[in-house]
Amino acid sequence: MRKILIVGAGRSSSAMIRYLLDKSTEQSLKIIVADISVDNAKRLVNNHVNSQVVQLDIFNVEDRKRWVKSSDIVVSMLPARFHLEIAKDCLEFGKNLVTASYI
Repeated sequence: MRKILIVGAGRSSSAMIRYLLDKSTEQSLKIIVADISVDNAKRLVNNHVNSQVVQLDIFNVEDRKRWVKSSDIVVSMLPARFHLEIAKDCLEFGKNLVTASYI
């Protein structure tokens, strides 16, 4: 099962999370939604069997690196100014990164 780490569970990530969860069984995906506020992330995944919600403060370097390292692909839905640290982790661990940012 491929693991997709989505960092950020704000309004702009809801449609993507729904789409990926809808495809998760067919595509053998585990969708891990990481946010500082787990309440919103839990609401977005709605107890889907192929989902996991984790609390993640992106400034906690150890936790951030652990989640990036254990994923197959990382999607940052954070504001653009926060992509850099996640991008550095993805480079360190050889993970692909997708953002919704124009930067």
